[in-house]
Amino acid sequence: MILAGALSMGVALIACGVFAAAWSRDPARRLAALPVLAAGVALCLAAASRFAAGRADPDTGQELAALVTMAALAATILGAGWTRGGGEPS
Repeated sequence: MILAGALSMGVALIACGVFAAAWSRDPARRLAALPVLAAGVALCLAAASRFAAGRADPDTGQELAALVTMAALAATILGAGWTRGGGEPS
């Protein structure tokens, strides 16, 4: 598995999990998104650690995994905001 493919799949899983959690109003349904989020994070961490194994700096993989995770989270929050149409008054 190449790095770009593994990171893309991990980001897609994270984005789907965050979108599912942000879309639902029922707290029980939000909990169903946790396994998808955990799978995406685990895949990104595994890919980043394999990438860092060939480097001299051991922190490279952790930095890359954190960057990919935050990028997926930011993109999903923006997508959830756009699909809600500005939100409803509380």
